[in-house]
Amino acid sequence: METQLQRLFQILRWCGATMIIAAAGTFLVQSWDQVGDVTRYLALLGTTVLLPAVAYVCGIRWKEGRSARVLMLTLLALLPIHAGVLGGFVFSQFGNVTTSIAPVAQWIAPSPAAALLLVAGAGAALLPLTWASFRALARPHAGLLVAGSAAGHALLLVPDRSALAASIAIVTILGLTTWIALRTKPRTLETGLAVSSLATPAVVIAARQVLFYDVSTAFWSTVFSTAALGFFALGKQGKDVSLERLSVVPALLAMGALVELFTDRVHLSLSSSWLLYGLVSAVALLGFAWQSSTCKAFFVRTAVILNAVTATTTLLLEPGPWAALQAMVIGLGLLSYGLVTSRRGALYSGIALAAFGFIIEVVHAIEVFQPSGWLALGGFGFALVGLTAWLERRARGVKVSHEVVEGLPQ
Repeated sequence: METQLQRLFQILRWCGATMIIAAAGTFLVQSWDQVGDVTRYLALLGTTVLLPAVAYVCGIRWKEGRSARVLMLTLLALLPIHAGVLGGFVFSQFGNVTTSIAPVAQWIAPSPAAALLLVAGAGAALLPLTWASFRALARPHAGLLVAGSAAGHALLLVPDRSALAASIAIVTILGLTTWIALRTKPRTLETGLAVSSLATPAVVIAARQVLFYDVSTAFWSTVFSTAALGFFALGKQGKDVSLERLSVVPALLAMGALVELFTDRVHLSLSSSWLLYGLVSAVALLGFAWQSSTCKAFFVRTAVILNAVTATTTLLLEPGPWAALQAMVIGLGLLSYGLVTSRRGALYSGIALAAFGFIIEVVHAIEVFQPSGWLALGGFGFALVGLTAWLERRARGVKVSHEVVEGLPQ
């Protein structure tokens, strides 16, 4: 019964925190026709200041530290909302304002001086509260976390809404968050959430850019690449297999954006772009595998499966010599792996994929009077024979060295 009550109390605490965040979040997009923008923001600021007071009552008077810590986490979650609104005030006076922005997303300051005073006043009120929150959640690292939070939220105030400026800001925030996480090494859930709050300004900048301003393929490639590297670094440092594997998702999205950018410039066909996506993604995944000690097999397996899928689907929809060549390479790799490790699944799938690619390659060389088919087939054959000879030589050398070592007197 006690455990169930604790779970209920935890659910109720987080439900209350979610409602507070949702209520504050409406300030970003709510249009109050009868109230000015400055008055609206002061109402948000006053509501936020109440959180530490309620946390004090819960933690000191009622001796209920869990509710107090949840409220302090809620305060950290509200900081990007404040920075987003203040960024709107600054942008209204110092940025290149366009009429294409929806009215609900506009925050207009009466004058440049008023915009700066709002930023200074909010900073003076929120900075001590931020320090108190980090002291309650991650006491040994409070100073570093406050500095990182202030730097990240300050980038929300920059009155530049170009895709390049947004990309630089997001990369800076995510890079700073990753560095602080690696330095602090959070060991509890609350400390981890406190460190994670440093990344929320990047989320707000990305959402603002996508909803109201211009984005580019390079923007997405930069954002996803940074996220992938951050997940991988954090997972590797903390020996968190799930987090390390999660880096695959933004990595594949980043490679997709990168290939799309390249395709638009050189005008590749859809099938060529699909094959290129598999190859580029494989390079990234094999790079992760090279650096990983716990998820090496996962990254290699993902790269092989992805390229097998890209080659097979291309051969089914638009047969070509390079897709067939890629299918043969992957098929022979699977065949070799399955034969050495006695894994029948890999062996048979490798045989099928290599045979399928070989048949398509031969048919193409016969039907199309171009050097691409037979040249790729012949060149791959020469390379395969040469690679086999080199591998045999290496294996023979390793065997001889082992025999010499075993023959030495002990």
